[in-house]
Amino acid sequence: MKALKITPKQLKLEDFEDKSLLIVDDDDPLRGRLSRAMEKKGFLVKGAKTEAEAIDIIQKTPPNFAVVDLRLEGGNGLKIVKF
Repeated sequence: MKALKITPKQLKLEDFEDKSLLIVDDDDPLRGRLSRAMEKKGFLVKGAKTEAEAIDIIQKTPPNFAVVDLRLEGGNGLKIVKF
């Protein structure tokens, strides 16, 4: 990936080759709404409900962006962030 030399105000999604986004949240309706909204913005979204599911996705196809619920039921979102 080539380095971009621009300020955050100029940064746009189309500036990124990899538009992959992982959304991790155990709230199904929220994850679904957020996924649809981000797809409309141009992201290629994968969703995960659990820590294990998120780690599996990251190992197979690491996303360029992520939105992670830190308080997952039966898991810890910080573990995913560190991964």
